Amino acid sequence: MLTPLTLTVALYLFALAVWGVALAIAGRPPDRPYVIAVLIGEAEVVLHAVGATIAIIAGHRPDSMGEFFGYLLTSVVLLPFVLRLAQDGRATRWDSATIGAVALAVGVAVIRLLGLW
Repeated sequence: MLTPLTLTVALYLFALAVWGVALAIAGRPPDRPYVIAVLIGEAEVVLHAVGATIAIIAGHRPDSMGEFFGYLLTSVVLLPFVLRLAQDGRATRWDSATIGAVALAVGVAVIRLLGLW
């Protein structure tokens, strides 16, 4: 697993978390630029997961495969799940906060993946 890539993905997700909380504090629901940024973050997480899977197929193994795949699956699934909130026409500022909190959790999961590697 490439450490600089992993840290870049995590920092991007942390920035998304701050942006989501800032939107919530401003009383605004998730807007289009924020949703697009979260989709870019999801694409980064998916590419990171694909790279990790390729490395495992190539023979590199983390210490705990079950825990590693649990974090990997969680990191890929959470953002699309929470983005459903933004697609609803009744989104509120709390949806911005929720998306931000999930971006933070996914960022922590990505860092944890690096630790397990």
